[in-house]
Amino acid sequence: MEAAYTITTQPSEQFVTILLNGKFSEDSVAELEESIAAARGANQPVVMDLSEVTLVDRKAVEYLAGQTSHNVRIVNCPVYLRHWIRHLDA
Repeated sequence: MEAAYTITTQPSEQFVTILLNGKFSEDSVAELEESIAAARGANQPVVMDLSEVTLVDRKAVEYLAGQTSHNVRIVNCPVYLRHWIRHLDA
């Protein structure tokens, strides 16, 4: 699986939104982590928008679950994915 995601900075520049779309897998985690680190380096909160994610592998779900405890806010998360993130975050 290959990830496709775009990074969009909100006009208010108060936070960075990372929009994930398509398939998100373990192979894409390192690249996403770099994007998150860059946002943190600029002292901006990070929001991950999962509204356009179509498929996620188990390792990627584990990564997303871990990010919720690292001050990354997840928005527009599909119900099936939210279930697995909560299950792993517990």
